[in-house]
Amino acid sequence: MEASSETQLARSFASRPYLLALLASVLIGITLRLRIVYNYSIQRIFSDGFLNGLRNTILSFYLCTLLVFVLIFFCGALPGKGRRFLVSRRIMRMLGTLASMQLVANLISVNVTIYRLKIESYELLLESFALYLSINLCFMFWYWYWDYPLRHAVMKGGQEFAIPQGIMFPEEQLEQHYLSSDNWVPGPVDYLYFTILSSNCFGSPEGHMLIGKRLKLLQVVHTVFMILIFIIIVARAINTLD
Repeated sequence: MEASSETQLARSFASRPYLLALLASVLIGITLRLRIVYNYSIQRIFSDGFLNGLRNTILSFYLCTLLVFVLIFFCGALPGKGRRFLVSRRIMRMLGTLASMQLVANLISVNVTIYRLKIESYELLLESFALYLSINLCFMFWYWYWDYPLRHAVMKGGQEFAIPQGIMFPEEQLEQHYLSSDNWVPGPVDYLYFTILSSNCFGSPEGHMLIGKRLKLLQVVHTVFMILIFIIIVARAINTLD
């Protein structure tokens, strides 16, 4: 019983930095959303019924997902009376999904404002930077979420030797090569480093490997998000600099 309690406590501390990264992603998204609403309010453009309807639909969707995120986070993630900071994978998955939905809503809204409000130059650069931070913090959570339970899992089928799935970090490869051991465990800095370089390189950074379909699909989605930022938003901002 004590060993199980210690394992749960260790897992609670392991998940805390990534849940905080997810929360930071949502908070940055709120700041970006407030800026988008402010841009609409000062320009007062209401002539296009379709685009106004799209804007209101996206805003309603964003507010609903934000409200559900806040409720789940405060009721299921924060430590309460007689409850440690221990969050189930189901709740973490729900929080990550809701945060990802908010990212999609903000990404669409920024692209709509480029066309609708003619947002240019430094304003777009600030919005793209906020999106960049928010997306990376959210995907840092997802990389950890899917990598953590796979680190020591092997392929099913009764094989004695199999390829472990997950993210292969350089430290693991060096430890296995020189020390013939497998004790190294990645921390928040390792996942943050992997996430940021994956954003900048549009793929896994040098020395890292992704093993497993789920993580590869996750990186494909991550790459699509970053392409939308760098090619559409940042390119538009640079093109309109005075």
